[in-house]
Amino acid sequence: MEKEADVIEIVTEWIRESQKLIVLTGSEISRESGLPDFSDSRLNPHIKDFREDREVRAQYWRKIKEIYPTLAKAEPNPAHEALAELEILGNLDCLFTQTTDGLHHRAGNSSVIELLSTMQWVACTSCGKDYTLEQILNELDLGKEIPECDQCGKDILKPSISFPGQPLPHWEIREAWMRLHNCDLLLIVGASLDQPPISSFSVQASQSGAKIVIISEGQSKEDEYADAVIYGKPSQVLPLLIKKLKEGITIT
Repeated sequence: MEKEADVIEIVTEWIRESQKLIVLTGSEISRESGLPDFSDSRLNPHIKDFREDREVRAQYWRKIKEIYPTLAKAEPNPAHEALAELEILGNLDCLFTQTTDGLHHRAGNSSVIELLSTMQWVACTSCGKDYTLEQILNELDLGKEIPECDQCGKDILKPSISFPGQPLPHWEIREAWMRLHNCDLLLIVGASLDQPPISSFSVQASQSGAKIVIISEGQSKEDEYADAVIYGKPSQVLPLLIKKLKEGITIT
């Protein structure tokens, strides 16, 4: 088995040689900024229950109101910053993320595809009007238990993330599939590959000839199919890879 230092060197060289590098990030990166996984089914009700039961909606918004101060204060961590630097260096074609907190954008990445959408925006499921999450929570601070749409008056507003029972955003998944068929290196960082269609991403990339690299704190069944695995916190591993990558760059 390769020593960890050797794997770091090998993966750095793959990144350096890559012409179409795609990164997939997940909840491990959010946790290192002190945030929960907002797409977790333990936090989100089934969409049918949310639409049909007013008390389910009230319970959901109470939880979000309690969590929001943590989201508002969260800052990008070294993993986010390393991926933003990877884009600046020109080695990143696109960043897919299962995170919904917007921290990749705040860190400076521009080529971000949010596969599960975002917590930052709330939509009325009746008329489609959009609000920022901050707007909605300000309304709750005025004493309302459940936010109401100021356009149609309905109270079935929800963040744009997919609840259990809802499909993932169509455009984002379609764009991911198209890009995976053209990539030559897929870097999976702290992401979950348990649920379709994201569970097929590594297979699609591999079938197109791409190398697969997994960076994660823990082991998973997908590790045996990867070309390289680096165990560790994303906020420690990614900055090390960027440091190694920059060692091979000559500034003129």
